[in-house]
Amino acid sequence: MKTRITTHLLPLLLALCLPVFANAAAESKTVTVLKAAHLLDVKTGKLVANPQVLIENERITAIGNNINVPDNAEIVDLGDYILLPGFIDAHVHLAGGGGLNAGVARGALRGAYNAKLTLNTGFTTVRSMGGAAFSGIALRNAINDGDIPGPRLFDGGAMLSVTGGHCSGQPSSPDNITESRYSANSPDEFRHKTREIFKYGADFVKICITGGFVSGTDPTSVQFTEEEVRAVIETAHALGKKVAVHAYAPEGVKIALNAGADSIEHGSLLDDENIKLFKKSPHSVLVPTLAVFGTALERAERVGITPLTRERLTHVLSVYKDNIRKAVRAGIPIIYGTDGPAGNNTSEFPLLVEVGLSPLEVIRSATLHAAKFLDAEKDIGSIEVGKYADIVAVKADPTQNIDVLSYIPWVMKGGVIYKDKRGEEKPVARLPANIKDRLASANLVR
Repeated sequence: MKTRITTHLLPLLLALCLPVFANAAAESKTVTVLKAAHLLDVKTGKLVANPQVLIENERITAIGNNINVPDNAEIVDLGDYILLPGFIDAHVHLAGGGGLNAGVARGALRGAYNAKLTLNTGFTTVRSMGGAAFSGIALRNAINDGDIPGPRLFDGGAMLSVTGGHCSGQPSSPDNITESRYSANSPDEFRHKTREIFKYGADFVKICITGGFVSGTDPTSVQFTEEEVRAVIETAHALGKKVAVHAYAPEGVKIALNAGADSIEHGSLLDDENIKLFKKSPHSVLVPTLAVFGTALERAERVGITPLTRERLTHVLSVYKDNIRKAVRAGIPIIYGTDGPAGNNTSEFPLLVEVGLSPLEVIRSATLHAAKFLDAEKDIGSIEVGKYADIVAVKADPTQNIDVLSYIPWVMKGGVIYKDKRGEEKPVARLPANIKDRLASANLVR
């Protein structure tokens, strides 16, 4: 009898509750209208005058010059500012800090600090190369849950290396689990580690197949076998995931491209054969990370390097701009990435212009092109109806002077304003041509 009464009453109870839930949802809906002098359409490269952007909760629902503004909308008038899509940095290391062996907890806490700095710089999405024992995954989830402010985060979980190789965590001690756990030494071991990284929630995987700078290893050396590289890439692709390949030496770039790498990180020593291979691999992109080289030798000296490694690093620093310039001239797809300290994410903009990209193409490398590479173009990369309201505002037209982007005074992510420092911009002047002087002038050298 009791069961029958409850069954009969259930539809009535649901009917009574539904209007309450509907009203609560309606009341919680945030509606914002942005007004500005111009909006940069990154697809056409044109400035749209007097735009109005209607934002409901996280997403853009209308754009025009005379849209229907709801009565409950908050009007945000940015005056003579220009709207651009929030930027994407495709090579960062958010979760980490306190030294190479600082551990997971320290890395995660530093990551929260780095995430806020990065967002306030105008970068509303990043691809982070992974931190100690998946601290970046925890950081990504905390940002997604609204626990801490930060950019949309695509994280690599943990970087893969050979034992003793670049990215393996040296200098290390025998009790450092991050050294042994994500190093491998055969194709089968790398298949296992790749599956494990994705099991724990990584969005992609990074492998370090040549030496590097701060590890004190030789950037001209190839540390993986071709079979090991193929094992990682084939395993990741079978799971529908991408592989980022750290490679300086031409032989490393060659192995990676022949194996189907999705991105080459750095590529500073690439040669003519590499460029030809890129042309045959239209799915592969180059993330040159020019900004990191301004202080590369200085940072390598701090961790200790041999005279031979110093000589080789000096050679890299003398040729990398010319090599990337050749890649740009050949039409190799370039994706924006800095590999630099959090908060210095804008430092790559003028450097990419220096090697031959137009200001508009540089902006596209950090918006449209990066979003497409991340398979996220339906959500980010341009200011369009249906996409997240990830928007920044600047005082002048960056397609005419890229150095306008050296400081981003206004930042919105998902319809929420995280930074409003309008009026605090410094006068924009052309920065020095020399990369190290340029970074120093912007207070980026630490």
